[in-house]
Amino acid sequence: MPAPRRHRHVRVTTAAALAAALTVLAACTGGTPAPAPEGAATPTVAPGPQPDDVVATAAIPSNGFDVEVEVYPLVRHEEHVVLTIDFTAVAPAVPEDDAVSLFGFGGAAFTAEIMSGPVNLRLLDLERDVVHHVARDDRGRPVVSDDEWDVIRTSDGTRLQTAYAAPPPEVTSLSVLLPGAPLLAEVPVIEGDLPSPVRPEVLEKERATSTAVPEPDGLEWDTIVGAPTFPLESASVELDGAVQTVESVEKVEVTLGSDVLFEFDQATLTPAASEAITLVAQRIAEREPGTVAVVGHTDDQGDDAYNQDLSQRRAQTVADALAGSIGTSYPLQVEGRGEAEPFVANDTEDNRARNRRVTVTLASTVVTRTDLTATGELPPFGEEGVAGAAGVGLRLGPDSSRWDLDATARHVHGHLVVDLEVAAPDDQGESVFGALSNVLSSHRGDDTVVPMQNSGRVTVLDGALRLYPLDYRTADRENFPGGEWWTVADLQGTFTMAGGQRRTFSFVYPRLETTEVTIQAGDGTFSSADFRMTGVPVLADAD
Repeated sequence: MPAPRRHRHVRVTTAAALAAALTVLAACTGGTPAPAPEGAATPTVAPGPQPDDVVATAAIPSNGFDVEVEVYPLVRHEEHVVLTIDFTAVAPAVPEDDAVSLFGFGGAAFTAEIMSGPVNLRLLDLERDVVHHVARDDRGRPVVSDDEWDVIRTSDGTRLQTAYAAPPPEVTSLSVLLPGAPLLAEVPVIEGDLPSPVRPEVLEKERATSTAVPEPDGLEWDTIVGAPTFPLESASVELDGAVQTVESVEKVEVTLGSDVLFEFDQATLTPAASEAITLVAQRIAEREPGTVAVVGHTDDQGDDAYNQDLSQRRAQTVADALAGSIGTSYPLQVEGRGEAEPFVANDTEDNRARNRRVTVTLASTVVTRTDLTATGELPPFGEEGVAGAAGVGLRLGPDSSRWDLDATARHVHGHLVVDLEVAAPDDQGESVFGALSNVLSSHRGDDTVVPMQNSGRVTVLDGALRLYPLDYRTADRENFPGGEWWTVADLQGTFTMAGGQRRTFSFVYPRLETTEVTIQAGDGTFSSADFRMTGVPVLADAD
């Protein structure tokens, strides 16, 4: 067993907010303001963070080593912003004639999407619900200033510099999803000269031994063909699973379970349907007026013609119930599609129940937001999983590969952010942690695909309310009509750590005002890697 390695706890610091400008108030009585006393100091304005200022730090594990990370402001450069990050191996020291490779910044996919380079390092605009991907060249490769940024060969470390699409001019900060560390909530976006693409201490050493050291080249701007951004989508399930809402800034789709709305083989609403219909009307009223599509679906039981008719009648019933609540500003368009568009395969009774549904869709922008419905009790959790409370934490895995988990939560622009810390006990050798990996996108349906090993299987529970991590559609994929979806969470849910090391996985969820939540991976029915952690505190916002 290898000797336990020294661990530097993950830490994150952010630059202080910009100092408020001093303002001299003129008298409002119409008289002439008195002159400033002779010799009085001239008011000054704090300059704020500069391009070469470190605005956030963290320590992350990578292949048995602890690596210190220093993050600099995002600097605007024409239609891009440039992110600069330094990496230094701190425990143990970089071995002689060897190197420390940074792991976790790429990803793995089922599809042909190239996921080399820092594709896992993303910028988030959580006020406007947009994610920024790293700039790419015409072969789909991330554009970086140094192809060996992810290999640390000396104690001087390395520097990564890369570009993203610039946010609108009024945006003064973005969040940075840094693999292995808590989400960096506010990294400043500033104007100024770009930092050097090479660490200054490295240049100084080179110039001390040679007079012919050229200036570093930096980013090859002419190779950039795109720096994509994508709208983020939120998914929540309310009323004991009866209502699922998926929404972005531009669109909302609410799916109603037919087994709650209707009796078997009927198109008349049950008494229990009233609350669900009210919730749908509330979601529609949050948005600008527009045409509301109401579409009925069935499972594959019965013949096609019968299912088509039943789906049409059920959609019409829902539309009639909504009409009295949403008014004429939201005209209704009704359609039945029978069994033609299953959400999941019709291979079990549970899946058939998911396919019996009515969807209500409105494409318009958000005007106001109302609270999600967090009533009801937590759903059951199976005996195969592990349950515990935050603060006390819980342990996963057998004696040969044990993992201690604990979590806290916070708000960033209203979104709930959960920081889950995974630690390897001090006496444990290098082991693989894979309990967070998710190869299915269950709330997106069987016709979608997600990056392999991403950590998106952790959901938030608040009573009967369930929240999925934010996600977004990145591409259309052959054989997957629903497209490829990336999660706003670490794309590397499988990770190797040595004894004493720890790694933080951050998950960003829909907006939810609460002081305490439960987090859960799986349902505890089939796997000992499933877990539920109750009492996760939502920390108060910093002043």
